[in-house]
Amino acid sequence: MRGWTDGYVTEIGYTYSFHPELQPWPMAEALGDRSPIQPGQPFDYCELGFGQGFSLALLAAANPQARFWGNDINPDHVAHARWLANDAGLSNLTVSPLGFADYADSDLPVFDVVALHGVWSWVGPQQRAEIVAFLDRHLKPGGIVYLGYNVLPGWAQYLPLRELMLASARRGQGSLAERITGSLALAEQLRARDAGYFRVNPTVGTRLDALLERPVDYLAHEYFNESWHPTYFTDVAQALAAAGLRLAAQVRAADRWEEGALADTILTAGGQAAADDPDFRELLRDYVTNRPFRRDLFIRDGGAVQAIPPHLWAALGHPRDLLRRATPATRPLEVPFDAAHAMLTALQAGPMEEAALLAQGGGEGPAALMALKALDLVAPALPPDGYDQRRDACARLNALLLKDAAAADRMPALASPVTGGGVAVDRLGKLFLAAMQQGEEPVMHAFTTLEALGQRVLRDGKPITSAERHKAELAERWESFARRRLPVLHALGAVP
Repeated sequence: MRGWTDGYVTEIGYTYSFHPELQPWPMAEALGDRSPIQPGQPFDYCELGFGQGFSLALLAAANPQARFWGNDINPDHVAHARWLANDAGLSNLTVSPLGFADYADSDLPVFDVVALHGVWSWVGPQQRAEIVAFLDRHLKPGGIVYLGYNVLPGWAQYLPLRELMLASARRGQGSLAERITGSLALAEQLRARDAGYFRVNPTVGTRLDALLERPVDYLAHEYFNESWHPTYFTDVAQALAAAGLRLAAQVRAADRWEEGALADTILTAGGQAAADDPDFRELLRDYVTNRPFRRDLFIRDGGAVQAIPPHLWAALGHPRDLLRRATPATRPLEVPFDAAHAMLTALQAGPMEEAALLAQGGGEGPAALMALKALDLVAPALPPDGYDQRRDACARLNALLLKDAAAADRMPALASPVTGGGVAVDRLGKLFLAAMQQGEEPVMHAFTTLEALGQRVLRDGKPITSAERHKAELAERWESFARRRLPVLHALGAVP
């Protein structure tokens, strides 16, 4: 079928998202003394199948002391990553258009970290074997692999929907984008005619509604690769064991919190077999949560235990962002609100060592910190050494991102020299920041930029019909941004 290369979509580029799971320092925090990398120190990082390369470039900017590498077989993806590297002066980023096998044969170092987000689910058995061979050859002893992938049984009821859409796209006419649109229309028609599949699987209708809101570049890669295989955790673990890798942790703090919350349930249900076999425990966890996507950290045998420097924490959110109850994974989390609020308030002045931060929460400090981590309101911070170099590299990339926002709604993050990672900033926020740096009034800058493009923000999901109402909406959003988001971005060094 046109638009596929070895079963992988190449006619349409992937989205320009930032994937926080790819950040090295949350990985290190999750692994503790088993981590092969230490805050602020040099390391070598590789992303296989990096998409548009935005996450990889942002991490290179935020960690100029490290070296970043990556491959993607889509030439447009590689060109975009090289544009980011060249225009932001990221001399520590090297990208390649080679496939996994040829990339493994090229002149590469051994890596501390290798990351793959989604790729494992989008390639066939041959490419998966090449990935494992790459890891066996280029991951150092004690090195870590981040693997994000579609998992069973969470995907089970959606597989027929995906097969329906793919079968329709194979038989359709026109570009891949047109065929994807046609496949969604077919699914809508079947649902409207009370097809039994939709009737007995009501959550499939909810999933279809969500797909109808997604851009075609997301759908092309998430659903329309010919090689697209959700898998059981135990199959992934068995495949990676051939390279001496075993599960070390969940990369997301929310998933680690839920892991603790479900421990008794899983051990009670699984009995001695679950107690003795960690891979079986993970399989049971996937049945209990029914989550469709895993974000795993695997570690290679042969590493050494390292001393851990005192943890530093930085705020990613404002105290008004804190909820009393939330569902960061698949189970509700009751937040120790007063303690968490006090700790998040203290962090607004800048990073704090963990001991001092916990003291702000009193007896509920540890539970409050776990909640803040699970809600992505705090992140590990890097030591002050090397800050100036990180600040300068981040400033170059961020200036490029602010300029890009004038023409396109993409790459929704800025680089932070405080965390060595990214912080979410949408297009409107970037337009406000660009205005501030240019000495212009933020609301008028955003208004004139968007109106010139014939674009307006939405309110309650609906288009704003007049210019005056558009300007009023922008003024309201600027007031909220200036009060709640701007101070956090300053503290993170993402803006001067």
